[in-house]
Amino acid sequence: MQDFNILLETASSYCQKGDFKQGIHLYSQYITQDNQNPIAFYQRGKAYFKIKDYQAAQSDLSKAIKLKPESAELFAERGLIYYMAKQEEKAMLDFNTAVEMEPENPFRYASRAFIKDHLGDLEGAKKDYQKALELDPEDAISHNNLGLVLGKMGNHRKAEQHYKDAEKLDPKNFGMSKSEEQKADVAPQPKPEPVPMPEIKSSIAFS
Repeated sequence: MQDFNILLETASSYCQKGDFKQGIHLYSQYITQDNQNPIAFYQRGKAYFKIKDYQAAQSDLSKAIKLKPESAELFAERGLIYYMAKQEEKAMLDFNTAVEMEPENPFRYASRAFIKDHLGDLEGAKKDYQKALELDPEDAISHNNLGLVLGKMGNHRKAEQHYKDAEKLDPKNFGMSKSEEQKADVAPQPKPEPVPMPEIKSSIAFS
């Protein structure tokens, strides 16, 4: 089993260096020996995603979900893959599932809002960003992105307040004085883990 773990760590190392094809090759070697480890499918799926092989990425994330169906993170990751593959309906189903599984996690709402905005559902995006900020009022990215959504909806006064809140919370990234036309939305980011991540890099905690 120790050799298998080394194989996973080596595959992860190659992917971190940008050599996704070699990482995929090593993950595949591992999976031939142990096809019941969801983290292996998750990480190989992420590698496929990086090289834009969305069909293979979807397949691996679906296998990971079958092995660990209680993981909201897996549904959200597969939703992003569906979105990039222009399968918007499937993407929203997965983001909805992730929200339902973790209704107190602001990142789930912010992530879904980001996708809704890009799909043109401004009202839905606004409500999700507002919910994310209700749960985490100090999320600078959600303030910035909500400001952009409100601006698109014509509510420039409220938009400006959220820009100011974003600047106050994160002056390094949002402190530059820009016109509304020059501003850009930022992909939501999960809060840093309170404990060190395991040796095998993943945003999923497997017991």
